[in-house]
Amino acid sequence: MVAPCSRRSCNWLPEFGTLRVLLMLGGLAAGLVGLGIDAWEIFPSVMTATPANPLPRSLPDAFVYFWTYFTHLTNLGLLAIYVAELTGWRWLGWGRTAAARAIGASYIALVGLFYHVMLAPTLQMEGALAVATWLLHYATPAVFLLWWLASPHGALRFRRIPLLLVPGLAYVGYVLGRGAMVGEYPYDILDAGKFGYVQVGIGTGVLIAAVALFCVLLVGVDAWLARRALPRSGA
Repeated sequence: MVAPCSRRSCNWLPEFGTLRVLLMLGGLAAGLVGLGIDAWEIFPSVMTATPANPLPRSLPDAFVYFWTYFTHLTNLGLLAIYVAELTGWRWLGWGRTAAARAIGASYIALVGLFYHVMLAPTLQMEGALAVATWLLHYATPAVFLLWWLASPHGALRFRRIPLLLVPGLAYVGYVLGRGAMVGEYPYDILDAGKFGYVQVGIGTGVLIAAVALFCVLLVGVDAWLARRALPRSGA
C-alpha cells in the first residue's frame, strides 16, 4: 500500500488511485476529442475562401490562429499534465508538480465560467462544434477539478500565488503583441484595436483577479485536504 503522505504532500484519498486514473483517462479522451473536433471544423473553415472568409489562411497561419484561443491552450496544458502523471516521462516532470496542477485547475475553471457567463448566451453552436464546445468548456473543467480534489495535497503556499498568475499574464502579453502586429484578437475583451488598451487593461485585470481568487481558494482547500490526510499518514 502506498503511504498517503510524502515529504511534500498528503493524499486525502489514497485508496482512490484507480479513480484518479479513470478521471485522467476520461479527461484525456474529452480533451483530445474536443480539440480534435474543433481543429477538424476550424482549419478548413479558415483555409477556404468563402463570402464570410474572403482571405483564406495558410496552414501555418491557421495553426497559429487556432492556438491563440485560451480554451485550446488551457485544454492542451491539461492533456500534458495527464500524460505527465500517466507516463512519468522526465521531460514532463513540471506537469507532476502541485503548481502545475493548481495552474491547470484555476485556468480551466476560468475557461468554464467565462464561457458560461459571457459567451454561451451569445453563441448558437450546432452539430460537431456544439459537442466540442461542451467537452472543452464543461466536461474537461469538471473532470480536472474532480481529479485535482483526489490528488495529493499540502504543497501549495499562498506566497506562490503570483507565480501561478505568470502563464495568464504571458498569454495576455502574447495576444496583445500579436494583435498589434496583425490586427486580430481571439476575444473581444482583449481587442485593443476596438476598445483601446485602457478598456482591455480593465477587463484583463478583472480576469486576473478572478484567477487570483481561484488560486486563493485552491491553496485554502489544498491545506484543508492535507490536514484531513494527516491522521492516516501512519497507515
